[in-house]
Amino acid sequence: MVAVALAAIAVRDGADIASAQSRCLPPLIPCAPAPQPEPAPAPTPAPEPEPLLELGLTEADARLLDVSRQRSPGTLVAALKPRYLRVLVDWNRIQPRKGQRPNWDAPAGGCPRRVPRCKSAGLRGLLEAIRSRGQADGGWKVVIVPYFTPRWAARPRTGCERSGTTAKARMPRIAHYRRFLHQIQTLGDKLDLELDYWTPWNEPNHPGFLNPQRRICDRSSKPLAPALYAQLARAAAKELRPGQKLVIGELAGLKKRKAHSSSTTEFIRAMPSDVACGDARAFAQHAYIGKRGRRGKAARRIDPATAVRSTTRLLNGVDAALRSHGCQLPLWISEAGTFDHHCEAMAATLTAWARDRRVEAAFQYTFRDVPGYPVGLISNSLRRTYPSYRAWRAFAGSTDQIPERPCS
Repeated sequence: MVAVALAAIAVRDGADIASAQSRCLPPLIPCAPAPQPEPAPAPTPAPEPEPLLELGLTEADARLLDVSRQRSPGTLVAALKPRYLRVLVDWNRIQPRKGQRPNWDAPAGGCPRRVPRCKSAGLRGLLEAIRSRGQADGGWKVVIVPYFTPRWAARPRTGCERSGTTAKARMPRIAHYRRFLHQIQTLGDKLDLELDYWTPWNEPNHPGFLNPQRRICDRSSKPLAPALYAQLARAAAKELRPGQKLVIGELAGLKKRKAHSSSTTEFIRAMPSDVACGDARAFAQHAYIGKRGRRGKAARRIDPATAVRSTTRLLNGVDAALRSHGCQLPLWISEAGTFDHHCEAMAATLTAWARDRRVEAAFQYTFRDVPGYPVGLISNSLRRTYPSYRAWRAFAGSTDQIPERPCS
């Protein structure tokens, strides 16, 4: 009977302890806290959908970025929702004499005085406008594109040059070139503006921008310009800061090799592989639709299918030339536009680029029409908006599908 009584007490005490533990009351033995469930992870916000085709713009007139007045050209720029603003930096205009500090207020080359109502605020004013608009529009990415060498910074003439070539189209001395890039960086610091992307030089396969293209004036001779450009690219890469990225190329869309110039594919294949397949963010290629009218006449209207075939052949050549180095880069059409100012061919080409997974971005050059290269979206008088504007506007911010009727 004693054993039975002791067993009953033990059972009862065990039940009391279990009961106490379940209620977390002071028991006969210490009570371990009940395990707490893991907090549910916060939901991950859905990423912003990427546009089918990112848009960029080249424009030197800072006033066109102003949206303070309704129905101003600036509102038309804003409606395009550009992600990139491509800034051409004319070194020869900014620093024409040796020992002179850069004149950041010198008129930009894309806004000469002879153009009606065109008043340039210089590089400083343009970057200030980009900073102000970029802050309002969620941040624009700046693409810096230097070109034109001052006489004092140019290498002496060597190799083949076409008649009339001046020092500004010759290869710069690397030490002077690097110092100028550093000075641009300092300007960005003073303006509190991030200069996101840098390209070494504009259209290095064109004799109007870089010489010599060849050692002798024979189109069958080996091109020299790719090796010169590689020196610029390596130097530019050394001037980049953390977070800044290099974009190589910026090639003119030249399809045939000539005595004074290099074709696009010839130039890329002759580039050193460490430049073609280096740490560049993208490869930039210029691709225009049609040709300008001669002797003051309007350009001939362009067939959309012809425009698509022509630009596709160009991009196929660029892609194949890059692959010959064992690499592939996203393609930026960093200069584009149509000489006929109509919508249809431009819209068809933008549609083809949006469907082409190799193409990441397309840049309109320029927003304002200029007499020397009339491919703009608005007349140089700022009074007429061309039909080609509708093509670009249709792709602004488009993330789900190709616009069905971009010209309507």
